[in-house]
Amino acid sequence: MKYFYILLAIAGLSLTLIPSLLLFFGNMEAEQMKNYMLIGTLLWFSGAIPWLGKKKAQN
Repeated sequence: MKYFYILLAIAGLSLTLIPSLLLFFGNMEAEQMKNYMLIGTLLWFSGAIPWLGKKKAQN
């Protein structure tokens, strides 16, 4: 299950970075970029919080 959260977080991070580059190079409209970045932000937080927020058990 841990790997699922990692993949989800990486996909979300990609959806927040790649659309901004596409807008910069003129390959995407601003409204479309905002939609992708919103989805990417939601994916990032839904994957990163369970993945990075778990504390490991101490012996």
